[in-house]
Amino acid sequence: MNYEVPYDFVLRELYPVRPKIRKLLGCYALMNGRKILMLLRDREIEPQFNGVLVATKAEYFEALQQEIHRSRMEFDLDGEENTWIFISEDLDDFEQKVKKACEMIKNGDERIGK
Repeated sequence: MNYEVPYDFVLRELYPVRPKIRKLLGCYALMNGRKILMLLRDREIEPQFNGVLVATKAEYFEALQQEIHRSRMEFDLDGEENTWIFISEDLDDFEQKVKKACEMIKNGDERIGK
């Protein structure tokens, strides 16, 4: 299935990793096998939630926040707290922070994904 995903620079930055793209929770999920790596959201409804959510596990949340981004918004999308790092599209360094997460994925950082 072909989708027009927002923030298409993410797919270029992830190369040679080629995640599968699925519509999920009003976003586009980037998946590696059964593991969700990121959610990309760009919608007219509630634009304050537009951006990239990086999936992790609670035990890695704090460390990844320090490396990628410390958001004031917290998301509980799957019944687990502290497992999504939100990078708002409104940030001046939005692309830089997302590219950092992409680089970590390409380098096999096991802390990203769930």
